[in-house]
Amino acid sequence: MIELKGVHKYYRNRGKGSGNGRIYALAGVSATFQENKITSVMGNSGSGKTTMAHIISGFEKQDSGEVLYDGSYQRGRLTVRNVFQDPYISLNPVKDVRWHLETAASLNNLETEIFWENLENTGLRKENMESRVVGSMSGGERQRLAFSMAISQQPEYLIMDEPFSYLDSLNMFRILQLIKELKDKITFIYFDHDMNRCTFLSDYIYIINGGRIEEEGEPERILSDPVSDFTESLLRSMPDIHRRI
Repeated sequence: MIELKGVHKYYRNRGKGSGNGRIYALAGVSATFQENKITSVMGNSGSGKTTMAHIISGFEKQDSGEVLYDGSYQRGRLTVRNVFQDPYISLNPVKDVRWHLETAASLNNLETEIFWENLENTGLRKENMESRVVGSMSGGERQRLAFSMAISQQPEYLIMDEPFSYLDSLNMFRILQLIKELKDKITFIYFDHDMNRCTFLSDYIYIINGGRIEEEGEPERILSDPVSDFTESLLRSMPDIHRRI
């Protein structure tokens, strides 16, 4: 289990006339990410989602508050992997798909076939992809490659920060269904701005706005009985609250 307790993160506003004040990306955020559950953090751009993802991953340090990994301040042997919105962060644009999968398998002491199998589960076929250079692939293909590599490493936690923004609806549905099938093996923490995707995918949702948790709960309860005015405004703006992707 990963827990955030009263986490604050701020950045210095060094703009002209700012008085060198603080801009809070997170202001007292508390959240719990249970094992073998899909938990989403839903919020608009600038809400604090990415900062929260980076703090959980250890890429950034909170200014105050606690981040606990199975009750400890140290991650220890707990394995956490990430899938980013920009797949180029984890891919080499001049190397082909075979190189990526074989390298990842070797570094993790795993069979390469596991990586090919998971790539095919995303809808990318080995015979069509193995010699493809990453720089020649579409954004959606790169996102599926990055996701397949992450799940193949069999982490305990997978943190996904708007990881499927380039996917069409058909492939989006395929990936979300795959995540649901894998939740008994991997705990997913999913960050997105889209309420339909979050409610379709998740066992539990946190709604963040301005660095604060506005509301939390199971998807059905949030859809049927929101307690926050902000959540109600999000639901009213959804194209169709009954269509979950």
